[in-house]
Amino acid sequence: MATKKKINEHLKIALEEIGQIEPWFDNDYKTWTFNHSLYPVEYSGDTKEEVIKNYPLYLQDFIEERLKDNLSAITEKKTKGHGGRRIGSGRPLGTTKEPTKRISLPADIADWIIMPDTISHLRALGIPKK
Repeated sequence: MATKKKINEHLKIALEEIGQIEPWFDNDYKTWTFNHSLYPVEYSGDTKEEVIKNYPLYLQDFIEERLKDNLSAITEKKTKGHGGRRIGSGRPLGTTKEPTKRISLPADIADWIIMPDTISHLRALGIPKK
């Protein structure tokens, strides 16, 4: 059960973690806004003073819902930050890729080079490597 005393204790801790509330002006919405990375609470208002006054009230509501366990799992979920990385994706360790170089050639020569077996024939000519 979330009592007023417990909510106020958690609010005090949260405000210490956040530090000074310094709103910034959001040009897209023409309002003053404040949020913090530690808590998924945001408040926007017409003036800095309004945001500084009302942000703790919204934070208090969030803390109360957290203590009552009324938040969805996604709200409290922390990700590892790998994005699209998956186990086993990408080139296997220890394998190498043949180095390539991009050049511009006339179209008729480029069409000739991409024909099957042309690259192996060019290598057979013994072109010196740098």
